[in-house]
Amino acid sequence: MTSADQDAASAQPAAPAARADRRVADELYRVAFANDRRAALAAILASLFVAWALDQQGAAQVAWPWCGACVVLAALRLMLIRQGGAARQAPADVTLRRRWLALLLLAAGTWGAGPPLFLSRNPALDTLLTGIWLAAAGLSAPLVAASRPAVYLSLLPALGPLLVALALQVSTDSLLLTVLAAIFLLVLMRLALDQNDSLALGLAARFHNEDLVEQLRAQVEVVARANREKTRFLASAAHDLRQPLHALGMFCASLDQRLHNTPERPLVRNMMDAIEALENSFGAMLDISRLDAGVVQKAPQTFAIRDLFRRLYQQFGGDAEVRDLSLRFRAARRMVMSDPQLLERVLANLVQNALRYTKRGGVLVAARRNPRGTALEVWDTGVGIPGDKIEMIFQEFYQIDNPERDRTRGLGMGLAIVQRLCALLEHPLEVHSAPGRGSVFRVIVPSGEAGTIEAPPLEADTLPPRTGAVLTVLLIDDERAIREATRELLRPMLVEVLVAATIAEAVQLAKESSAPIDLILSDWRLRGQENGVEAVRAVRAVCGESTPAVLITGDTSTDLLKLAHESGLVILHKPLQPRELMRLVERL
Repeated sequence: MTSADQDAASAQPAAPAARADRRVADELYRVAFANDRRAALAAILASLFVAWALDQQGAAQVAWPWCGACVVLAALRLMLIRQGGAARQAPADVTLRRRWLALLLLAAGTWGAGPPLFLSRNPALDTLLTGIWLAAAGLSAPLVAASRPAVYLSLLPALGPLLVALALQVSTDSLLLTVLAAIFLLVLMRLALDQNDSLALGLAARFHNEDLVEQLRAQVEVVARANREKTRFLASAAHDLRQPLHALGMFCASLDQRLHNTPERPLVRNMMDAIEALENSFGAMLDISRLDAGVVQKAPQTFAIRDLFRRLYQQFGGDAEVRDLSLRFRAARRMVMSDPQLLERVLANLVQNALRYTKRGGVLVAARRNPRGTALEVWDTGVGIPGDKIEMIFQEFYQIDNPERDRTRGLGMGLAIVQRLCALLEHPLEVHSAPGRGSVFRVIVPSGEAGTIEAPPLEADTLPPRTGAVLTVLLIDDERAIREATRELLRPMLVEVLVAATIAEAVQLAKESSAPIDLILSDWRLRGQENGVEAVRAVRAVCGESTPAVLITGDTSTDLLKLAHESGLVILHKPLQPRELMRLVERL
């Protein structure tokens, strides 16, 4: 047995199962119903032609009544098709199907009655009529093949009488025509039934694919819903877990101030170092989770790289000086197209990592022309990376030459975050290193055009200077512990802290305050649907639009940064280091 025969044999049990599907059965009848319109029209033309030909032979008395019957039955079929709602609609009504099959049987029987009436032992005429009947059957079989009952009800009544009439003539020519017509009928039946099987299997495959698409669509919706839930969870986790850390840092800083000249102060300093390490660990792991969850979205724009380099120098210049290392930046007036916030995080992690692993020499951060855009490179004269460990440095918590897990040398998360951010930004990341001589990390960023520079959605980094012996700060936060911790932290600095949990309370305090409000501190997420931006707007409506305001949040989304920038707010991210808040107040 050939492979084609095996495939055909294996398809046999599948075809009946396919036809058993209600949708497949309805579609098969829809196809057959649509095709029967053409079959009925063809029957009218064929019967008229046969009647005209027989009229030329002097058989008009029999031919035209037979032709009239054929035309009437074909017209009834067309009317039934129209009654069924047009050929495009499946006749799902069982009664309608039965009427159609009955009409098809009657029409085929009437057509098949022609040979017994018209065969006249005239070899030429008999051969012509046999050819007409066989041709008509060959043309109609594909049109009714979609319905298996229609194949039997149309072909057998149409050709069966022809075979009988030819066989009864008992002549050599008639016997030969009988054999040829019988073979033709068997082959035509087989082809029509195979076509029916193919149609059924094709329809079954189509409906199966549609079911799979529906299932896939449902699964995609489930995944999308789960992703939205995960996004909300991460946002809530970022807020809820950072809140106690934020309060703990404030309380510990207050305790450090009170125990300034006591033997217990070193213990407090150790506590503060542990809290800072915990905050760094939590922040790094949350960043990894947000990146892996796809929560972080990029917002590329064109900007000058020197602005980013300036912020990096402000951030790490002091650290390099303490380590007795040089830290140089070369921007060369380059313009780049990227997300400024995310790209700054990439370079900040690379610079921080370079400073940690460099004992002598220094770090160079440069922007250079590259065939693929602009290459942002971080060079160091540190310990270098062995070639077999370059891939490993991007794994979470992996650190070269730090088996004791010294937390002063970081957590081993920085480069893992860098790799994920570069993948998100679609910026190629390259590493070259020589053990004992240093390393270079290169990020390829698309170059930007100076004429397309947009205002970056970055938080302001300055506040208007204020003067006065006693400062009044309005703190809006729905966490009682944070309100108390902030008040205790700022009290030794001659700062009067007015605390409110809601926008209404904050507005009322601003109205009742005898001294002007020097600074507004507000958490982003307040009670209910309230947020910090709305709170600042409400308080500024009482105190004046020029009142300095700071938004404290654990959210790092681009939308929030843009909203804060448009509102003229400084953003500080939780967990907030107490010294950052103290430096901010000292500048007032």
